[in-house]
Amino acid sequence: MNIVWTVVTAAALIALTVVDAQSVLTVCMNSCSQAVNAALGLCGVYCLWLGIFEVANRCKLVEKLSGCFRRLNKFLYGNISEVAQRYISLNLASNLLGVGNAATPSAIAAIRETEHTDKLSRSGAMLFVVNATSVQLIPSTVMGLRAQLGSASPSDILLPNLIATAVTSVVGAALVFCAYGRAK
Repeated sequence: MNIVWTVVTAAALIALTVVDAQSVLTVCMNSCSQAVNAALGLCGVYCLWLGIFEVANRCKLVEKLSGCFRRLNKFLYGNISEVAQRYISLNLASNLLGVGNAATPSAIAAIRETEHTDKLSRSGAMLFVVNATSVQLIPSTVMGLRAQLGSASPSDILLPNLIATAVTSVVGAALVFCAYGRAK
């Protein structure tokens, strides 16, 4: 993948140099500045949600959340350990709130709990699909980016986003069921 990004970046710089050699440095510097500003703007959103999740974890809300998602987790992932259920529940909550980067640590911990061989298990495949499609009730990352970039109504994407992520999640889960069968 590093080779692909390197080739694409080099090709873009060469093309830009051929088209307008004077603006290469200006475009590069402006883009870097915009990227840093966007990253710093999102830091606040991530800090807020990661803090909320840490408080929820310390207040034992994650265990209660795990209990709420127990039937869904059993249906989607099969028999998994209690620890894996907690991580998956936290991951699902993070994705529902649209904070995908906050969901990453819990997904990694869940994979460590569920995967013990070189071959991807059904629960690992389902976790990958659920994270890739991630049903989002509140796409806070995208709304934060839209607000940061001056959108008049950053929350206009709520309904289309909910519909799109729900459809892709159902289709993705169905494909895992087709490939691996029902959970045991």
